[in-house]
Amino acid sequence: MIFSTPKQIRFHHCDPAGIVFYPQFFYLLHEAQEDFLAHIGFPQHRLIQRGFGVPIVDLKTEFVGMCRYGDEITISLSLSRLGNSSLGMQYELHAPEQRHGEGRVLKLKAASVLVYSELPHGKPARIPDDLRQALQPYLQNHSQETP
Repeated sequence: MIFSTPKQIRFHHCDPAGIVFYPQFFYLLHEAQEDFLAHIGFPQHRLIQRGFGVPIVDLKTEFVGMCRYGDEITISLSLSRLGNSSLGMQYELHAPEQRHGEGRVLKLKAASVLVYSELPHGKPARIPDDLRQALQPYLQNHSQETP
């Protein structure tokens, strides 16, 4: 399965030219990650309350096109791998086609590695079975890897 969440490009995301300033995409990707965790029943704030987090330890991004103030974007997220304590996330961000206003165009692709960790020191921990079960349907290759 693929999880999708709609977002709107707001004024605070943009530079003076009205296009998204590239670091703001990272905020949007993190929001999508939080939306996904809440969707599968594991809101990030609850994980933190229990003493765990899922920090990103690696993030690769390909900027394919610009997004502008007011764009209604969609961020899609799926899992590329699921290890003992780490997981790989794949993101795609689509925005309206600018010339004709119809259709969606890929604007950004990203891949991240998150590590399920004990807080506050960040020691990796085994992903619990209930969280693993909730993540499993979003794993695109449907195989499990060990870190």
